[in-house]
Amino acid sequence: MFKSYIRRFYLAVFLVLISSYAIAQDGQEVDYLSLAALMIKEGDYLRAAEAIEKVNQKDEKLDTKRFYTLLGITSLNRELYEKSISEFESAIVSGQKNKVLYVYLAQAYMGLKKYADALKMLDETAELEKTMPGVWLLRSQAYWLSDKKHKAWVVLGNAEDLFPEEKTFMRNKMFYAIELGLFQKAVELGQKYIKNHEATVTDYVSLGDALRRSGQPKVALKFLELARLTFPQEKNVYLAMAHAYIDMENIYAAAMVLEEGGEIDNTLFKDAAELYKQENDFQRALFNNSRINAQKEKLRQRMALQLESGSFDQVLAMEDELLRVRLMDDDTFLYAIAYAHFMVGDYTAAENSLEKITDVRVFRKAAELRKLMASCATEKWLC
Repeated sequence: MFKSYIRRFYLAVFLVLISSYAIAQDGQEVDYLSLAALMIKEGDYLRAAEAIEKVNQKDEKLDTKRFYTLLGITSLNRELYEKSISEFESAIVSGQKNKVLYVYLAQAYMGLKKYADALKMLDETAELEKTMPGVWLLRSQAYWLSDKKHKAWVVLGNAEDLFPEEKTFMRNKMFYAIELGLFQKAVELGQKYIKNHEATVTDYVSLGDALRRSGQPKVALKFLELARLTFPQEKNVYLAMAHAYIDMENIYAAAMVLEEGGEIDNTLFKDAAELYKQENDFQRALFNNSRINAQKEKLRQRMALQLESGSFDQVLAMEDELLRVRLMDDDTFLYAIAYAHFMVGDYTAAENSLEKITDVRVFRKAAELRKLMASCATEKWLC
């Protein structure tokens, strides 16, 4: 979230930088700098670099500050951080006065994990911080990553005062509070965030997951329950709730949540069935399995459920369905059918299935089953 916000911030700043640049019209010599600027605007940094390489650096009329600025932006977005720093510094030496270059330099130093240098660059941004929230986000991140947690927190608080409509600051404070173990504070911030801002389903789920991973699944569920009420059609809410219940070792509740979510997204019925199986509720597991739309997935899981529950007659009853969807082409299923025949005492039918197996990995298991069948034939009391 932080990175995507910063990316949008830099794009907005870049558009301001290049707004006065134009590409040569037909019949004129190509302006490779303007072409590079267009490529950067479109996010095509490789082609932008190729365009800049064609610039005649010996041209006395070359706008060097613009050249090095665009070159630096291209390198920065290709994660060539050392190179971009050198190019931005050359742009400044060449007369580039736009303070946004210091923000770019800060981002490059962040990429190199040189957080102290990044903070120095941000100190040079002057009036920009009054209008650009991204400057404050970078500064808080630099403090946080350099283990100056208190300063990072203060920066976010100051930014909130300056940009009360910008929800990213409060959102970051929530996650900082969780990382610091201040769970009650995180809950308070979360409630305030939901009340004052238009929280998305991603906001709810991210907060819930962060609390869960921090060992607070019960607290996470409070937000996720609210998310389910607010976004009842969102699959990820049901998944996040299930994870929280699993962390609380309440597998059955997790299965019930996924079963409910299956009404929204059919794939969740499979997950619900697996959890019911863990709880030895094979009846409920098979019910959820029966609701799966993907036929092959349904049959694969049903086979496993029937085998594990010891319902070998039901395994054998699946043979026609398995043939119809060509799952019997898989030697794993041939072995399962052979095993089911063995378990119900039909050794001849078991052998008929085993002799069709060619997969080396399954063939070894088939050989072991043959040995067991031979033992049972001579010493029936063993079986």
